[in-house]
Amino acid sequence: MLLENINLSELQSLYLLEKEKLPNCPAIYFVSDSKGQILYIGRTINLFERWRQHHRFQQLKRFNRKNRVSISWMTCSNDLNTLLKLENELIKLHKPPLNWTKVVALIRKITPVETALQQSLQQLAKLNTMIFGFDPILDEEPPTIYLVYPVYGRRGISGGIRIALKNINKKDSGLKWKEYHTDPKFLGKFGYWETEYNGIRIDLSPVQGLVNFMSDSTRRTVAGVELMAFSREQLETVLENTPERKENTSGLDALEDDPIPIKLVDNHLDKGKYKVVAEVEPWEELEPMPEGDVRVMTRQFLYVDDVEIEVCTSENGKHFVRYNVYWWIIYRQKDSSSGHDSTVSHLRDAVNSLPTIRWFGYKFRLETILFSEDDVEVESILLPLAMFEDLIRDKSGLSSKLLEEIESGEYKSKPDDWANIKLCAWLQRNSVSSLLKLDKS
Repeated sequence: MLLENINLSELQSLYLLEKEKLPNCPAIYFVSDSKGQILYIGRTINLFERWRQHHRFQQLKRFNRKNRVSISWMTCSNDLNTLLKLENELIKLHKPPLNWTKVVALIRKITPVETALQQSLQQLAKLNTMIFGFDPILDEEPPTIYLVYPVYGRRGISGGIRIALKNINKKDSGLKWKEYHTDPKFLGKFGYWETEYNGIRIDLSPVQGLVNFMSDSTRRTVAGVELMAFSREQLETVLENTPERKENTSGLDALEDDPIPIKLVDNHLDKGKYKVVAEVEPWEELEPMPEGDVRVMTRQFLYVDDVEIEVCTSENGKHFVRYNVYWWIIYRQKDSSSGHDSTVSHLRDAVNSLPTIRWFGYKFRLETILFSEDDVEVESILLPLAMFEDLIRDKSGLSSKLLEEIESGEYKSKPDDWANIKLCAWLQRNSVSSLLKLDKS
């Protein structure tokens, strides 16, 4: 009999609390709930004696109050080596959650493997993970789905990935993610992860500059969960430029059909828990204006510690700060760049120096803006309000003494302090958007 073909409903079984009726025989036994989920697999040369004082009985008895538990068994040879080998193969195949939990742990809820897999993929999708490709045939490895997440230099989202997957691992489920490699701290401490479902391996690793591929990516599903994915053209370009990767993954191709075709169980995703860290929509929902047209906006002036901040608001309710205003706050003078290209280059360098990859790859565009309330027309580059705050919060150019004062909360502004210092200190605990709400009220 093939192990994959074992059907619990066709095996002999008893209700957990009727364990005294179990026979005296060597067996592989399965503990399952009312939905047929296998919770635990074990082996014994005497089934009745094994369950007289089973180390999991009290744990299962508590769980049985909410979810009826049954014991099923298949009679086997009493050879210990045969029993051990069969038990290990069945555990590897079914991944029963209690075979990896502490005996004393209270079972509150068993999460099906499919649900745990989909929940982890949903969290990874929220963290801008992309499908790199699928290798269906490997020499000594199972078919592998390759997922990648964005990093830039020593910056990335490895911490968010680690938190998300460790939270999945805490669930009573047969699905577990393993961090099989971690880069040293001086390289960014990025994590490499893997898990397996029904004989298919899922590999997750960091990739430098991944955000450059996001705007042209396609969408594909893994286990019913939609993620960004490399197109065949993108994948071929990357493999041609990295021969070592191409050699190590000879069968790798762009993913087309879902290798794990299961129905999406829960489409709900807690959007408040994880923040998108790499902008996929680079224009904050601002569409380019037709040639010759101007963008109509409103503006309001806010004041923080005598620093004036002009916030522009588009017709779709998005908030921006003009580059001219940003330059004045940082340098107390007009932008001395000789042209538009120099200004864009300066902005790109400033954004890429931030300690987060959130804005890496953002494209800047010169806009002609008309402020409707006073009929003033200006030319400028618009910075999303969140980007402006990130740039001002950046403390890399401050002295160690100022840093210490700001981080400890002891900073007190002085009349001759530059505007960027005052704003930087204020933004450690506040946001400009909070003033917008206050102003509107």
